[in-house]
Formats: sequence, C-alpha cells, structure tokens
Amino acid sequence: LHPFLMIKKIVLFALVLIGLQACKSDAKKEAPSLMKEVMDVHDAVMPKMGTIGKLVKLLNQQKDSLLEAAPTAEIDLKIVALSTGVDSLQKAHKKMMTWMKDFGGNFTADEILKGKALNAEKKSILEQEAIKVKEMEAAIIGSIQYAEQLSNQ
Repeated sequence: LHPFLMIKKIVLFALVLIGLQACKSDAKKEAPSLMKEVMDVHDAVMPKMGTIGKLVKLLNQQKDSLLEAAPTAEIDLKIVALSTGVDSLQKAHKKMMTWMKDFGGNFTADEILKGKALNAEKKSILEQEAIKVKEMEAAIIGSIQYAEQLSNQ
C-alpha cells in the first residue's frame, strides 16, 4: 500500500471511532437514568404534601360546619363526600411516606444522589420503584383534584 493511502485509512478509521464515541456520550447525556426519573417524580410531588395538609384542614372545616346544620339528605351526601375527600388525601399522604421509607431502605445515598452503579437485583428493585412512584404521584394528584372540586362546591 502507498503510505498516503495508509495514512488516509488510519485518519478515516480514527474519525469513525471519534464519531461513534461522540454519539455514545450524547445518548448517555440525553437519556436520564431511571433513578433520576424516579427522583424527578418524587421531587415534583413532594411540594404537594403541603397542599394535602391544607386541603385536609379545609375539608374538615367544611364538614364540621355542615355537621352543625340541620341534617338533610343533601347535607348528609356532602358530609360523606367531604369525608371521602379527606380519606383520599390522607391515603395519598401515607402512600408518599411509605414509598419514601421503602425507597430509602432499598438504596444508599450514593446510589440515589451520585448515580452509583446498581447491581442486577437493585436494578430490578428500581424498576418496581419506578412503577410505585408513578402510582403514588397519581394518588396525590388525583386526591388533590378531587378535594379541590369538593372545596369549591
């Protein structure tokens, strides 16, 4: 082979390798880890815990004022609905607390915060936790929406 062709092939090969490496690192940056996705859901929902507390208080106040009124079928239905709303909020709150406790028991701070590699068993646990955190998010958002509808009636 001619030396010029040999250099040309080496340079071309090097450029292909550099291009592949660049694509690989871009894919890593763009695709967040499952741990990050789970923590992002938690971080988005956590501030809503204060909203849950406020709504529990508001619905209980509304229920208490109805209990002082003369009982009618309509008032009884509203009391039941308000009680259901409070129960839903409290269950959602408990779901968050239970999820955090279980999640914290399954992973170390380095795994959660610093992206330490997970073994196969912990990867499987994380996949289950990803499902649970979405269920918890749905419970919190749903209970808040329901309570807000009740409080505006």
